[in-house]
Amino acid sequence: MKPNKKKITQKEIARLADIGPDFLSHIIRGRRPCPPPVAVRLEEVTAISRVTWVWGSPEEIRKAVEGYIYQDRADYGY
Repeated sequence: MKPNKKKITQKEIARLADIGPDFLSHIIRGRRPCPPPVAVRLEEVTAISRVTWVWGSPEEIRKAVEGYIYQDRADYGY
């Protein structure tokens, strides 16, 4: 039987980084820039480089976040 790991959500990432989920969504979609202090907190939560959060394109940020969110599922053949 495969372990039942819960997928982390953007909402949970935002909570752990102490920002609003709407603000995180705006950063990921490229509607708002990510301030450096927020990038540091997001890096601590996701291990995605603060450089990516501040200077990455919306596509790069989305790909990194999706990789983080779905990393556990990939380990189990999903």
